[in-house]
Amino acid sequence: MNTNISEWFEADIASRPYTALIFYRGKWCPFCEGQIRELNGRFLKDLRALGGELYAVTSQSQEGVDQAAQDWALDYKIVSDVQNTLAQRFDIAVSPKEMPGEYPNGMVQPGVVILDRTGAVLVQWAIDPQEINGFGALGRPTPEVIWAAFTAARNGSDAVTFDGPTVDPAFLQAKYPAAYEAFDAWMKANA
Repeated sequence: MNTNISEWFEADIASRPYTALIFYRGKWCPFCEGQIRELNGRFLKDLRALGGELYAVTSQSQEGVDQAAQDWALDYKIVSDVQNTLAQRFDIAVSPKEMPGEYPNGMVQPGVVILDRTGAVLVQWAIDPQEINGFGALGRPTPEVIWAAFTAARNGSDAVTFDGPTVDPAFLQAKYPAAYEAFDAWMKANA
């Protein structure tokens, strides 16, 4: 991104009724791939029908972003935020990640933030990376769960939750077999 991410973000959210940010770890993560690609369907269509826009946000380099955008054929933009400016703003976890040329300021973990044009947070979900959730890999909500939380918030409900199906190995296996195979190979190699 050629401009200051905070300036871009402030201008962007003010230009539309809703802005959804989906934070993800990186192109290499099969669960990130499943969630980010799945959001490209009905969720994106319904959000845009309301005048909203969706962005995937990662602390991966622009090279990783460009590769993901090409490989995943998304109809929405991925934003490289290597400084983790947006993650810090919305209290999304950032974990250290050692990769040459990648993540000089740590790696953002999965999160969801949907705002209105004033910048008010309508819904927010963030993973707490622990061993039980694969240190941030497992447990992220599916697009249907995110949409239900967003709909409840738009309707003024005090009971906004992210309860429901998650992006898990079965989800990947059913919808993104290549991503599942990458996960399965990694699990076997590290068993």
